Amino acid sequence: MIFLNPDSYQGHRFPSIGMLYMAAALRREGLPVEYVDPNYDRDWRTKLDRAAPGREWVGISANILTIKPALELSRYVREKYPDKKIIMGGPYPSVKYEDLIPGHSDFVAVGESEETVVELLRGRPPAEVAGLAWRENGGVKFNGRRPLIENLDALAFPAWDLGEVSKYRLEHTKRNPILPVITSRGCPYCCIFCASRVIFETRIRYRNLDAVVEEIDVNVKKHGAREIHIWDDNFTLKRSRVMDFCERLMKKNLRGVVFSIPAGIKPDAGDYEMFLAMKRAGFYAVCVAVETGDQEIMSKLGKKVRVDREREVIAAARRAGIVVNGFFMLGLPFDTEETMRRNIDFACSLPLHQVMFFVTIPFPGTELYDIVKREGRFLFHNEMELYEDGYFLGRASYEMPGFDAGTLERMFRLATRRFYFRPKTILDLLLHRLYRPEQIFYLARKFFRVVFKGRQF
Repeated sequence: MIFLNPDSYQGHRFPSIGMLYMAAALRREGLPVEYVDPNYDRDWRTKLDRAAPGREWVGISANILTIKPALELSRYVREKYPDKKIIMGGPYPSVKYEDLIPGHSDFVAVGESEETVVELLRGRPPAEVAGLAWRENGGVKFNGRRPLIENLDALAFPAWDLGEVSKYRLEHTKRNPILPVITSRGCPYCCIFCASRVIFETRIRYRNLDAVVEEIDVNVKKHGAREIHIWDDNFTLKRSRVMDFCERLMKKNLRGVVFSIPAGIKPDAGDYEMFLAMKRAGFYAVCVAVETGDQEIMSKLGKKVRVDREREVIAAARRAGIVVNGFFMLGLPFDTEETMRRNIDFACSLPLHQVMFFVTIPFPGTELYDIVKREGRFLFHNEMELYEDGYFLGRASYEMPGFDAGTLERMFRLATRRFYFRPKTILDLLLHRLYRPEQIFYLARKFFRVVFKGRQF
């Protein structure tokens, strides 16, 4: 199997921990694997040429933001290596497998896929592999979802040695190279916009913290990582577990290694003591998934959050010395221009170092998508391009009775300018986000985009 990690968009590049979990599972079974990453390697075509002989399978994973480059990779493989079998997986293929087979993929692994891919490559007939979609008799067959993996500790650590960790560098991080770690899978809540539910449903499963710390130790000492990103959907849900984890990290004493949480934590969960423990363990930055300051809208989203607790939680994290970035959604299906203005005011009133405003995107397979389809109006002609432009550039993908596209895009531009065009915010960025001299250019470039183009920071 050759795994191909689609090139991400607008510089938001990350190595694929999901594919490297699968690579590790295949290697444990004695099956040969290769990993080629166009995100970080300009010479990926040459590497693919070297890996292709003798390999029957090519695996491509895709989420809503990488589906366009994923399909470009699929077309490239189809044209250059017509004898290869392509299997796709990830959130987008898990929902849209009927649209991908057979044009872009021969098989799709739906949902959590380590066991599905192992069984298929070991030669089990497709009809007997749970969680698999494939073409048969001119149609697309699907075996139904595979049960979630109950014991995550039975999985082998991601096979980072197949990649080039020294290249996993990002401009905005404190240290490089970076590697992600997942201490749990899933989330027990039912947010109507969440694509994670497509893979992990509405359950959370925890890994043993001894195994997590061991994996971090391997990532640092064997693979050379200097920053670890926690990619859990809900890392701070269990306060006692966070405290235990931080204590273990402090005992491990990984000198020169820092931690951050770019995925977003629950905005009403946490206190000063917890964030102080995180700071002492090496956490320097967290993202907080605020989304909206309107309690009624929050409840309609299915997000079990008390808005009146958010300010206290964010202030506690900041007081502990952690840089706090808030996520906010504009153009929710229950929004009007007035509620969006109030959300912008709310964001500007919180003690955040920085924010990211997002134009809401309806991911296929979510309740949000169904609401827009039923009550609103989609605007896209080419679905995949709009996901990219909407997520990063602030283009509206749908209209609802409460707002039109022009209003939403105007609110997006207003939001980014309102927050960032303030002396306090500029000072915060310079004091708390300037880790290396070369980042001065990075901050200046991002600030120009925010102030003059109204895009996210």
